Amino acid sequence: MKSTYRIIKDIRFYETKPKDFVGDFNGIIGSVYKVTEDTNSIGQRIARKLNEFEFVSGEFDHIYINFSEDSEIGKVIENEKTLDKRIKNYYYGIKPEKFNSLKELEKDLLVKEIAFKTLKHIYENNNDKIEKIIEVENLINKFETEIEIAYKIKETNSYKIEICYMIKPKNSLSKIVVKYFDKKEQTQKFVTKDLYFYEDIFYLIDKIDFKNNIITLNQKKTSTSEIATAKYKKPIEIEINEMKNYNSH
Repeated sequence: MKSTYRIIKDIRFYETKPKDFVGDFNGIIGSVYKVTEDTNSIGQRIARKLNEFEFVSGEFDHIYINFSEDSEIGKVIENEKTLDKRIKNYYYGIKPEKFNSLKELEKDLLVKEIAFKTLKHIYENNNDKIEKIIEVENLINKFETEIEIAYKIKETNSYKIEICYMIKPKNSLSKIVVKYFDKKEQTQKFVTKDLYFYEDIFYLIDKIDFKNNIITLNQKKTSTSEIATAKYKKPIEIEINEMKNYNSH
């Protein structure tokens, strides 16, 4: 049977339960390792930027990184036990007291570092993949929480419309970023719209129409899409003259 190779979709963080732990424990990071508001978004941004570059991760498209005090400190170790081929599990050795003593910004920097360290460990024998990982690492380091992830493009001889998204920039709501380039006038405009969750964009925007100086973003026509986009006004309509000029960005 032929293996299916997938493009990466998500990186998530978990934690292993210490022997002396008391209280509710579900494995999602946060009970033992006191994470920040941005921890989960860090993994999502990295995974979705790699996804934009069509980074083929393997049979799996989800990477789970488990923080553990039982693993060798600072090392990435694969957990061979998996019930789902779409998920790869790894342990990262770190003491809870060490992590919890850090300031918020330090925690975010460390989580980002651990995510990239894990990726480089997984693909250490593949130079092309390592290059792509380093490229994304440089972009994340440059733009931080405001990194834009490309989603859709509509282009003609006279204009180009680009749809991107940002995952919880500056700990605010995720954003749709709509960019309009007028090729004749040589002008560029943009506008942002709030997303309650970044994945909503995949249901909210399927087709891009442009007529009478109005960009119309039409949703997917499925029952799942109806549920996912129930809280949004649809379709999204954007008048060009209401968009901001790039020089005011």
